Amino acid sequence: MSQTTRRSILKFTLLTVFGTGALAVSKTRPALSSERALLPGPKFFVKGIYQQPVENMAVWKGRGVNTIFTMNRGADLGEWTSEATTRGLHIVREPAGISEDYVIVDRAAFDKDIANPNLLALALMDEPSNLKPGSAGITYDGVAVPPEEVDTVARGWSAAGKPLWINHVGNHINNIYLEAIMGDYADSPYIDWVSHDCYPIAGGSELIIDLDDYTSTPQGHAIDRLSIWSDGRPQFSFVGLTQYDGSLGRKTKPGEFRVQAWSSVIHGAVGIIYFSFKFSPEFSYDATPLDLQKELRVFHSQIDSIEDILMDKQKGGRRASTVMQSIRGGNAESGTSLPYPFEASSTRTEEGEYKIILNLSDEAAELSYAPWGLSKVRFEAYQCKRGYLPADFSQA
Repeated sequence: MSQTTRRSILKFTLLTVFGTGALAVSKTRPALSSERALLPGPKFFVKGIYQQPVENMAVWKGRGVNTIFTMNRGADLGEWTSEATTRGLHIVREPAGISEDYVIVDRAAFDKDIANPNLLALALMDEPSNLKPGSAGITYDGVAVPPEEVDTVARGWSAAGKPLWINHVGNHINNIYLEAIMGDYADSPYIDWVSHDCYPIAGGSELIIDLDDYTSTPQGHAIDRLSIWSDGRPQFSFVGLTQYDGSLGRKTKPGEFRVQAWSSVIHGAVGIIYFSFKFSPEFSYDATPLDLQKELRVFHSQIDSIEDILMDKQKGGRRASTVMQSIRGGNAESGTSLPYPFEASSTRTEEGEYKIILNLSDEAAELSYAPWGLSKVRFEAYQCKRGYLPADFSQA
């Protein structure tokens, strides 16, 4: 699909309702009629941590995490799985019985492993669009695992009846010159759940970016783009907690964590996955600073209080919601967008229309929006407010 066509689709579709099955974009590789339908998202909001050893699992459980994603290098599968299960953590990882090329070589071990009720989903190869050694660019011939090879592996696993999960490089998703190949990864007929990783603070890039004619976090844009290309599949968003490379970027402040997490929620994520590694000057699986540990607990408490609003407890995945994009320059249109620096989502419930409104700016700002009865409501820097009625948003 051409760059112009993809951008036109994005601009049009992102004004519509987000939810399971709500987006309709033709796929380049449709599934055969004999293959299973894609599986729905989780029935709870996933608060995940990436690759932690057994000695850290109790710590992360205590911080409110409910899911652990992929095993750390050198871990014993049995011991690691047993500890995660003991701690009450859901598991997303590679299945047993596969080769280094992800091919099933021990069917009995594979089948026994996927029968584990704590195994929430099966993890495919991470960041397949990374360059393979010696490659000069991100092309179908230059990536580590091209879309067709990902599909081959995913098709072999798909009959297991567990959701298949894959993570992509967020910067590749948001690169307008890579839309064709990243769109092909996203619309695989076999992969149920999709995620991306963006670390703007630790990576030394912009926290708030303009793309596709509106403003959001890298996470917000990546979720929207993947939603279009994947036909609205359940999505997860990574949020970095550390300055993982001492020579790049800086530490994430609590407000900067908050804006990435809530922007992900607003744009439809079914879960957040935390990246807590530090590579230099010394390695650590968990270098989460104390101020972000506190912010995590606050965020988890807030999510728990609205989980029934966010999640479809019967079918799985997020309940349908309308995303209100943030538009600069006074061009916001009633019903589809808000003036920068605000973005929001609206979910219809039996109690009324539940709104989540986020200030994307590092400065205080006021929002007036007549359809929601809001007049000069003050938001502090990176503040997120939630509620049904105008009075809910007038509180500090």
